[in-house]
Amino acid sequence: MDCDKDHLDVQRRRIYQLGERIYRARELSEFKAVTKNLVENSLRVLSEISTEEMQGENPSPFLLEKYSLLNRYLDYLKRLCEGRV
Repeated sequence: MDCDKDHLDVQRRRIYQLGERIYRARELSEFKAVTKNLVENSLRVLSEISTEEMQGENPSPFLLEKYSLLNRYLDYLKRLCEGRV
């Protein structure tokens, strides 16, 4: 009788752990999707800003360097969310 109870307890723990893993995976997937969307929107805005800056008469080398660095960071974050890193 105790053996059956122990077996049921083990099965319940396994089911609970599986449910927890599924829940965490779903949360992570949703987090990655939201983050990816934010990064894509950020990259779009950054591109608009850089286009305006580069069309000016004398683009600032400092701003162009910062744009390039920020663009690389956002691109890396996007690829990380897509699972390409």
